[in-house]
Amino acid sequence: MRAGPEGTAMRAAVDGLLGRVSAYRTATVALVVVHAAAGVLGHLGLLDVDPVALAATVAAATAGTLLTSVTGALVHGARAHVESSLITGLILALLLWPATTVDALVGAGLVGAAAGTSKVLVRWRGRHLLNPAAAGALVAGLGVAPLLGTAAPVWWVATPLLAPVVLVAGAVVLRRAGTGTVAVAYALTYLAVTVPRLVLHGQQPLDALVSALGSHPVLVVAAFMVVEPLTQAPRRRTRTAVAVLVGALAGTPFAFGPLSTSPELAIVAGNVVTALVAAPYAMRLVVVGHRSPGPGAHEVLLRPVRALRWQPGQWVEIDVGHARPDGRGRRRVFSLVPAGREALAVGFTVRDRPSAFKRALMAAPVGSTVRATSVGGDFLLPQDPTRPVLMIAGGIGVTPFISQLEHAGPRDMVLVLVCPTGMPPPYLRRIARSRARVVVVSPEPVPDLPPRWTWHCGTRLTPQVLRSAMSDLPRRAAYVSGSPDLVRRARAVLREVGVRRVRTDSFAGYGRRPAHRSTGPLPGAAPARTRRSAARREQPVDASV
Repeated sequence: MRAGPEGTAMRAAVDGLLGRVSAYRTATVALVVVHAAAGVLGHLGLLDVDPVALAATVAAATAGTLLTSVTGALVHGARAHVESSLITGLILALLLWPATTVDALVGAGLVGAAAGTSKVLVRWRGRHLLNPAAAGALVAGLGVAPLLGTAAPVWWVATPLLAPVVLVAGAVVLRRAGTGTVAVAYALTYLAVTVPRLVLHGQQPLDALVSALGSHPVLVVAAFMVVEPLTQAPRRRTRTAVAVLVGALAGTPFAFGPLSTSPELAIVAGNVVTALVAAPYAMRLVVVGHRSPGPGAHEVLLRPVRALRWQPGQWVEIDVGHARPDGRGRRRVFSLVPAGREALAVGFTVRDRPSAFKRALMAAPVGSTVRATSVGGDFLLPQDPTRPVLMIAGGIGVTPFISQLEHAGPRDMVLVLVCPTGMPPPYLRRIARSRARVVVVSPEPVPDLPPRWTWHCGTRLTPQVLRSAMSDLPRRAAYVSGSPDLVRRARAVLREVGVRRVRTDSFAGYGRRPAHRSTGPLPGAAPARTRRSAARREQPVDASV
C-alpha cells in the first residue's frame, strides 16, 4: 500500500527532527523515557520497582562504566565517549533488580565496571569485541551475583506495562539509526523459536505471542543491544545473519555448566562470530590536506596508516575524539572518495553554523590523525557488468558515485545531477572525466557543459527528464543519493517510470547519514531480483570508548 502525502510529510518531519541529534543522544533520551515510565509506574504502585532504588542503580552502573571507560581511554590516548557510558549504564539498570542496599549498589557498580573494562581489554583489530552491556550482564550472572549474594540479571523491564513504552522508544531509536532490519531479524527469530515452545507447554498461540512480547526482553534487546554498531559486521547480509543466530540462541533453552540460556550470552556469542567471519576493524587516518570539491563543500584528504580495504560506494565512520561534544555527536559516516597515492578523501557540505564535528575536522592540521571506527556498506554496483545503471544525486550526495564512476569500467551508466539552487555539484571535473552520460537538472544552464552532458531546466526531478535521457528505465539498476527530500522525490518518480527497485542513501543537512541504505520493491511495483541494499554503518546504540 502506498503511503499518502500526509504519511510522507509526517515521516519527513520525524526524520528532520531526529536528524538534529546524534543516534547516541536519541538512544539516551529513549532509555531515559523508559526509566521514567518505570519510575512513574512504580510510584503509582502499578510496577514493583522503587523509583529511588532505580535511580540509585542507574547511577551506580553508570559510574562503574564511566570510570573504567575513562581509564581505558587514557590508556589508549583517546577521549572517553561519556554518552556511550551513560547508555550502557541505562541498559544495565534495566536488567539489574533495583535496590538501595550496599551490596546491590556495589554489585551494580561492579557490573558497570565489567562492561567498561570489556571495551578496554577485549579488543579485536582496534575495536572492542563484545557488546559492553551484554558483557557486563554476563559477568553479573557468572561472578558478581555469586560473590555478593545479589540478584542475577532478571530483565525486570520485560513486563506488559512497559512493553508499549519500550516499543515506541525502540522504534524511534531504530528509525534514527536505520537499524530496523537487524532488530526485526532478531525479534522474529526469537519469536519463531519461543512461541512454539510456549504453545507446546499449553498456551494458546495468540497468548504465547503476547506473553513473549510482553514478558520476555525481546523488544529491549532488539532495539538497544543487538544493533550496537562497533560489534557489527560491515555488510548488512552478515549483520542480519548474525542477528538471526543471536535470536535463535536467546530463544533456545540450554544449560552447560554455569552457562544457560540468556540474551546476554547469545549477544556475546554473536559478537565472537562476527569477529571471526567478518573481521571488522578500526584504524588511524592521517590528515594530509584540505580542499574544496565545489561550492559550499569541504574535502579532507586522509592517508590510512595501513592498507584500507573498501569497495567503491562504501563508507567510513570517522571519530574526531578532540571535537567538543554537541547533540550531533562526535562520529559521522562519509562515503569514501579516492584521492590518489593511496590517499582517500571525505567530503561534506559546510553551512553557516557547522556542527562541532565538522568544525573540528575542517580545522584538523596536516599530520594530525583521526580514527576510522568502521568501514562498510552495501551501496555497490551490480555484479553483472552488463546491467545498465542509473544514478541520481543531489549536492554532496554525489560522493558515493565518484569512486564508482572512476572504477566501474565500460559500464552503461547515466548520472542525473539535481541542482535546485543552481549551484554546480561537487566533483564536477572528476565527473566530466568519467565515461558516464550526465543529465543536469538546474534552474540555469551549467557553464561550459562537457560533451555528452545534457541540461534540463527545472528545480526537481521529473519523469520527463528520465524518459528523455533513457528508453530502458525498467532494466536499469537505480541508485539515489542525496537529501531525504530528494530521495523521496526520486523514489516516486522512479516508480512512475517503471523502475521496480531502488537503492537509496540519504544525506541530511545536519549530517544525519542513516545507517540504513534502503532497498526493496517500490510501492505498487512488481518484485524483481536484485542485490541487497546498503546498510550504512548503522549508527545505533553505541557503548564504546
